[in-house]
Amino acid sequence: MAHFRAHVPSRPRPRLVGAALTAAALCGLTACEASDSSLYAGPGEESSTASPTFSPEKGPGTSPSPSALPPSARHALTALKTAREAVPHSTPYHLVRDHEGTPEWEIKLSTASGSEWAVAVVDDGSTVTDKHEDTRPDDATGRLSDFAVSLPQAVRKTAHRLTGQELTEVATEKNTEGTDLWEVSTATGTSAEAEEVHTLIDTETGKVVREKREG
Repeated sequence: MAHFRAHVPSRPRPRLVGAALTAAALCGLTACEASDSSLYAGPGEESSTASPTFSPEKGPGTSPSPSALPPSARHALTALKTAREAVPHSTPYHLVRDHEGTPEWEIKLSTASGSEWAVAVVDDGSTVTDKHEDTRPDDATGRLSDFAVSLPQAVRKTAHRLTGQELTEVATEKNTEGTDLWEVSTATGTSAEAEEVHTLIDTETGKVVREKREG
């Protein structure tokens, strides 16, 4: 059951070298970029070639195939994509996996117009089961446009670091200096005794500033 529901609702031939160099130059001049949709790729959405992804410490890099991520991270990325399709022009800022009853993802999003929405998505991320406007505003939504690192990027970064962990929650946080952070929570399983890891990621630089372990 969703916690936040308020109501039901070949090698190139010599003659081609010049063309290849010209194409490369044009790409550099136009600042070729990958679509943001690559951040949400899930099962059935993988590209035949690796796409650039955010890597603050080393700059743009090559992202592994989504199939290399833990199942929970793949499903979460699919769920985020599904939720954004359900709420156009929106940015997700909170994600939690609900294990009560039938497992599902609970996602909160903020729209360009300022409204906030709560969306529930099935565990594999494919289908929305509930959607309603959230009348309780969150302080973080007004700062989302300043975040250089998105929630999906924080999920990917943590999944690459902690490959044996299951994703449980992602939320915004602030440290004592007032820096905005993503707090990505993972666990070794779903039992109450499972070890939890809370990875804090700077929303501006993408650097992991702290890792807390519990259990």
